[in-house]
Amino acid sequence: MIAPVPTSDERRPLLPSSTHDEPHIKRSLLYRVRRAPATVACVVAMALFTDMVVYGVVVPILPKIVKERLGGSSSDIGLLFACYAIGLLASTPIFAILSDKYQNRRIPMMVGMLGLAVATVGFSLASNYWVLIAARIGQGSAGGASWTIGLGMLADVYPPDNLGVVMGATMMANAIGFMMGPMVGGYFYEYHGHMAPFIFCAGLAVLDFLCIMFIAEPDKKKYSAKNATMTDLDDQVDGLSIGDDPSTSTLVAAEVIASEISDRKHAQDIIDDAIHHHPKAATEHSSEAASYGSTSGSSNSSSSSVNDEDINTDVSMFEIASNWTITRCLLATFVAASVFSGLEPIFPLYLQDLLNAGPTQTGLILIAAIFPTLFASGIGYYADQVGHFYVSLVGMILFTFATFSLAVPSTFLSFVLPLAIFGLGSSMILTPLLPAMADVVNKKGWNCYAKTYALYNMTYSLSMAVGPILAGFIYDDFGFPLTMSMFGVMIAASTPLIFSTQIAAIVAHWKRSRVEQCEA
Repeated sequence: MIAPVPTSDERRPLLPSSTHDEPHIKRSLLYRVRRAPATVACVVAMALFTDMVVYGVVVPILPKIVKERLGGSSSDIGLLFACYAIGLLASTPIFAILSDKYQNRRIPMMVGMLGLAVATVGFSLASNYWVLIAARIGQGSAGGASWTIGLGMLADVYPPDNLGVVMGATMMANAIGFMMGPMVGGYFYEYHGHMAPFIFCAGLAVLDFLCIMFIAEPDKKKYSAKNATMTDLDDQVDGLSIGDDPSTSTLVAAEVIASEISDRKHAQDIIDDAIHHHPKAATEHSSEAASYGSTSGSSNSSSSSVNDEDINTDVSMFEIASNWTITRCLLATFVAASVFSGLEPIFPLYLQDLLNAGPTQTGLILIAAIFPTLFASGIGYYADQVGHFYVSLVGMILFTFATFSLAVPSTFLSFVLPLAIFGLGSSMILTPLLPAMADVVNKKGWNCYAKTYALYNMTYSLSMAVGPILAGFIYDDFGFPLTMSMFGVMIAASTPLIFSTQIAAIVAHWKRSRVEQCEA
């Protein structure tokens, strides 16, 4: 039983703490704001917002530029869209390895944002197809910094049990950017010329560069698994006070706290300090203290050994990818992103052929697919409660249904519902995967968030290369309806492999329920 708070006026902390001895240092408001987790989250959200605005701007206008100004084909458009993924795939591991090695997040993000501004200006100056290719690759390379290092920043400053909500909110900013991009691109292109949308995006990238400069380098050790536990337990220890009367139960309280600490030296210091303050209580409690030294101590020794083995700061990307949970996350990412990115180059062409739609109309109808992703924060919160993969499984089912449904509509309004379900399914698949991967890293004790999210981005990049190229070739030969039907088959075929564990659990639960009903 934990000892009650003593009534004596004289109270001494169980363990000496430097925070009690050092004078309180008052930090300026600017100092605190630059280092606040909320500020970091806002800057990361703006970086992803900017990246997606720039990405979305080109969706309704690049097909028009390639076909009307440069005389290209649907395959050329698919290749141009895929070049973003090539740049992203090439730059992601470089940014991740350098960021984890030198433990610096701000500088690579600043370099990436400046690169994004330069690449966007390149779009406005392009006079032939190959300049567009170079600009698109540069845009993808810059995006590698925002996605890899930005998500790593969030994992640096937020605890794992809150990461799903934070990443969901951040992905909502990403969704808003993607929703605004096609509208902005279509409007500026039609009413202000082909250079206007790109100049606007370059200015946005420069503004985001200044925001990244504003924040301080995040503290990457604040929420590591080991340090978070030690900090919480130190707070409990400092909260224990001892009065003038010996208290055996206070020693019990010390032992309870010490037993949760994997560092045996730190744990023993807690016990020794309690004995020093209460020698009489220590004598009365000698048998329990001996028990701690033999039983609990050995247990803690084992725990410490496990923790020390698990905490690894030099984990290769191959080792991370070999973890089955992370492998499943990467497979789900590849399937969902391939289909979504495959829609981007062919949907504007299909609308133009079917309904004679211009860039502005295409941008407006695409809102239906992007709007559901605004609920990413709620999806992340719900996934934290019920399980990441279960939410992702439901998203995969919706995504499959919507992909088949997109082959049917023939009017603007009839596209709205399938596109909305398509966007909702995509968000439900992808949003829970990020905290699921962070959870694996945290449980394993790996200090490699940037490398882990680099794997996510590399997979996403590969899918963004495969999807548009595949969609462009199929669309040229078979048309839009058959293209979406083939994508639907791909999603349906991959679902049992990716979510085999969850499907088996659901089937087992259903069978138990049937048995219980029959017995009743």
